[in-house]
Amino acid sequence: MSDRSIQLLGRIDLFSELGEDELRAIGEVAHVLNLPRDSRIFDAGDPSDALFVVASGKVNIVITSSDGKELILAVLGAGQVFGEMGLLDAAPRSAAAITASPAELVSISRSDFEALLDRQPPLARKLLTIMSQRLRRANSKMESLAYMDVAGRLARYFLDLARDHGQSLGNGWVVIRRPTHADIAHSIGTSRETVSRMINDFESQLGMVNKGRFTYIRENLLT
Repeated sequence: MSDRSIQLLGRIDLFSELGEDELRAIGEVAHVLNLPRDSRIFDAGDPSDALFVVASGKVNIVITSSDGKELILAVLGAGQVFGEMGLLDAAPRSAAAITASPAELVSISRSDFEALLDRQPPLARKLLTIMSQRLRRANSKMESLAYMDVAGRLARYFLDLARDHGQSLGNGWVVIRRPTHADIAHSIGTSRETVSRMINDFESQLGMVNKGRFTYIRENLLT
């Protein structure tokens, strides 16, 4: 395994407590995938045969309603794990995973990951932490959909995106690469036209600035 791959695994939160020898052992069973935007990594109902980690790029976790409407449950970026639940209970995938940009992924098969958990107890503890954080976010999203109007859901969406994926510019502003208006609409349960209109309104209401595919948000809004 190359030194670059070792460094890549070491930057992933799930593996951050492991030493170089342990990372090399993971590297022996890991596979690196380079995928273009809109690649379907797996679909709801597929066998849960692997865990994935985002090395670079973005991945949408998506469910589809009975009438064919898609809802984006989460947007995952570098260092984040997905596909882990099915490895623990052997159930089929409960959602689809689709690349939201060109992405580099690290994949570990179910059998190899189970062997890693047996040898490396810290992985199990870290995995439980990650799953707990994801459950909290899912609960927060359900609360937003149930009780907030569209403006409130959109505001929370941008604030969560800035906290999770924003880059501080050191001058009181945080910059994020904004998903498409259609992706945002699928995340908050509204139409693309409504998102476009409200983003323009937010520029005056929240001090947000939009330039091309980038949005700038005042850092004091995130505290």
